[in-house]
Order: sequence, then C-alpha cells, then structure tokens
Amino acid sequence: MKAAMQIFRSADHRHMPWKNGRGTTTEIAAFPPGAGLDEFEWRLSLARMDSDAPFSAFPGIVRTLAIFDGEGLRLEIAGGEPVILRPSSAPCRFAADQAAIGHLLDGPVSNLNIMTRGDLSHGMRRVRLCGDLELGVTGTILVLCQAGNMQVRADGAEARLAPLDCALIEEAQTLALKSETACSAYLIEIFRV
Repeated sequence: MKAAMQIFRSADHRHMPWKNGRGTTTEIAAFPPGAGLDEFEWRLSLARMDSDAPFSAFPGIVRTLAIFDGEGLRLEIAGGEPVILRPSSAPCRFAADQAAIGHLLDGPVSNLNIMTRGDLSHGMRRVRLCGDLELGVTGTILVLCQAGNMQVRADGAEARLAPLDCALIEEAQTLALKSETACSAYLIEIFRV
C-alpha cells in the first residue's frame, strides 16, 4: 500500500504576524488546511524573533519549540526556572496558555513550533544524517528539511526536499530518509491520545 504524502514547498509557506503582533511567523503546514489560529487541530510554524518578546497565548494548546537557527533563547514559562534553548538543545514542550517570554541570547532566532489541541499530541526530534536512515512510524509524520537536501520515502511514495520543504506523510508503516551529503531535519509525529 502506498502512503499518502503531501509536500509543502518553502516558496508556498504562509507568512503572517504573531497572534499578539510582537513578531512574525511562517506557517509551514496546518490541519485542517486553511484553518485559522482558533480552529487548527495541529500547526507547524517557524517564528522569527528579532527582540525579546512574550509568546502568544493559545488556550487548550500544547506547544513544542526548538531553536531552528540563531544562537538561542532563554525561555521563561509561567514564572518558572528559565530554560536555555540553543540549536543543539532538545525541543521544549509546554502548555501554550501559560505566560511565556523569550529573551534572545545573542541576536535574532527562528523557533520551530508544533502545536496540537484536543485529543491530539505530538513529538519532535532533530536528526542529522549523511547516508540512509530508516524508521518505523505510526500516525501522521512531518519531515521538515533544515539544511542540505534529502530524499524521503514512505511505503512507495517519495519526494526530494530542499531546506524548509516539508513532507506530510499519513498511513505509512516505514519512513526512509537519504542524503548523499550532511543534512539535518526535524521529525514531528502527530497522534491521537
């Protein structure tokens, strides 16, 4: 059986202001397609921060954030102990309705965000490869190419991704990534709980 694969090319991503107007974001993919900020079930976006700023509040949403580029961010969530995030850090997961503010460590950053609501949950991880990587998958998976070029194959469907291109794969049992040169990507799994 061939998996369902949809490609979101970098040139087609939607650019918009943050919900709170304090920054800009690039919507990479969302479900259902075309859903507004109050209707999406899940949303993958890349937020640009040029100065310290509070994050937009999203009631009922769980968010995971990773530093996509830039030196990093000191993230304060609901008055808790600050979390230092750098490109090499593990992604940070938190409730998006909690008050959060980001302080730049040394210049602008871009933050990769996956947000889910309702009975959906998610996981995010960054992978580096030069060669082949095969994974077992369940549910929906997004593959976002960060740097380099890669081939994505899932149960017979395949596509080539350049930086900021994203593949949405549904109903796949296996996922294979291939790159002939050093490449990095984010893998985001979305599933019902």
